[in-house]
Amino acid sequence: MNRPPDLSAVLRMSAVRQAVTITLAFLLIVLVAGAIVIAAFERETRRRIEDELHSRFAEVRDDIERLGYDPARYPEAKNERIEFRPGDSDIRSGIHNAPKFRWAFWDRGTTPPETDAPLDDLEHWMYFAGPVRGGQLIVATDLRRQDDFLQIMLKTMGLVGLGAALSALCLGVYLGARTQRRINAISQALSDFGAGDLSARVGGSPRHDDLGDLSRQLDTTLDQLDALIRQSRNFAGNIAHDLKTPLSRLRIRLDRALMAIEDGGDSAHAIEAAIAQAERITAIFDAFLRIAKLETGTARASFAPVDLGHLVDEIFETYRHVIEASGRTLALDKDMPETVSGDRVLLAQAMANLLENAIRHTPGHTHISLVAHGAAIGVADTGPGIPRDAFERVTQPLYRLERSRTSDGSGLGLALVKTIANLHGADLVFSENPQLPTKKGLYVHIEMSQ
Repeated sequence: MNRPPDLSAVLRMSAVRQAVTITLAFLLIVLVAGAIVIAAFERETRRRIEDELHSRFAEVRDDIERLGYDPARYPEAKNERIEFRPGDSDIRSGIHNAPKFRWAFWDRGTTPPETDAPLDDLEHWMYFAGPVRGGQLIVATDLRRQDDFLQIMLKTMGLVGLGAALSALCLGVYLGARTQRRINAISQALSDFGAGDLSARVGGSPRHDDLGDLSRQLDTTLDQLDALIRQSRNFAGNIAHDLKTPLSRLRIRLDRALMAIEDGGDSAHAIEAAIAQAERITAIFDAFLRIAKLETGTARASFAPVDLGHLVDEIFETYRHVIEASGRTLALDKDMPETVSGDRVLLAQAMANLLENAIRHTPGHTHISLVAHGAAIGVADTGPGIPRDAFERVTQPLYRLERSRTSDGSGLGLALVKTIANLHGADLVFSENPQLPTKKGLYVHIEMSQ
């Protein structure tokens, strides 16, 4: 059985609150605008009525002064009354609202009542009193026409305002609900990801608006978090796998040294071997520390112009004899190298790591090239290369191909190169060696931003 929606949850929805807020603001604007319109209408209508009374009074006054007052010429009308009071009158000349004085028209042909009581609808009339020859003339007009029109206008404005407000509310709720669904999708993706579903994504939105951009950015962030989480899950296993052998060797060498001491023999050789193993383990952790330090980005403060041509020249001179001594050859491949902004020492470290990887993982007689093309520097070799599907994984800390498990190395060299490239805002690109006719060899280069 479906549970009814929680009213408090509905009211917390941004879309509903925004729609209600906009509707209330619209109603307030309508009320204020209506009050202004009504006030202006009443003021303008009163001015016109007063002008009409002045005009009618002047017309009747001219008739009385020329022809005298004859009640037959001014029959009682529905919306107008005219009365002549001979002699002096205590009614002040000018415009009067009926409640301001006790005076009433009486029926034609009768005398006014002694109480001089007002008629029942006295408050609906406006009077203009003024002197004429032989007495005082009073002209009155009925205000109920204005009141009726005002009532119609108020009802019309009310119905129009209410209809517009309801339409705005419905439209706001509809548009808000569409937006809320997209927000709920973002919230659900974050909730599922936090609950352990690393495949949860918002899904690409075809709309090029702020929520669409946010969805795409969030999916990109979740992809990166997914990779980091999976990497961290494999991290402990890789550490255990890669440190198990050197730790075991260290334990064996220490045991041998202990046995040599107990037997009275020479333990110096065993102790030296144990120290070498300890230094290798320490080097692994030092590499981790260097990567962590570089990831903080503090090295960017020491960036300066670096001539990539001069940089590869120095590295070539430094490593040429070492590589040739290993039975391999080293060549320099330069094509209009540029000057970029970076840390010269770190870039040299990255190139050194690439060269050491090429020496360690290629057979003898391999040809190695030190490349500097434009704003890119790297190392190419004619060795066996690596599978294309491993291009991204080999930069993960402690990741090593199975065929490299038995060789020297910690699996941190390419991770350090990747960190240095990221620090410089550059891309670390893997591909087959473009100098070979077949898809063999390996070309790893850093594409610097110009």
